[in-house]
Amino acid sequence: MNTKLYGKVVGVVLLLLGVIGFLTPTLAGINLGKKHSLVHLATGAVLAWVGFGQTDEGLAKNLVLVFGVIYLALGVLGFVREDLILYHAEVRINVIHLVIGLWAIAAAMMGGKAVAPQA
Repeated sequence: MNTKLYGKVVGVVLLLLGVIGFLTPTLAGINLGKKHSLVHLATGAVLAWVGFGQTDEGLAKNLVLVFGVIYLALGVLGFVREDLILYHAEVRINVIHLVIGLWAIAAAMMGGKAVAPQA
């Protein structure tokens, strides 16, 4: 899976989770708080833009890679510390964050060439 497809799939899913989180506090037994839902909306919007809007493959790769590292770190941190600022880390949420993070890193590695930010 390349970065554009990853952005489309995960971006839309996160946007839907963000909206659902404002409509109902739980989904499949997982607590979706308002702050957590805002993060889903923000990250989903960025990923949807990567997947549907922007055309620079190097930028897409870099954004998806950063996203993957952040979500991977959230998953690991959730196992170390249960009470995080944005949500109460449950094992299921930690595993989901780990999978999404690893998937993003894999998609970025299969995508276009990374570009160094220009000053």
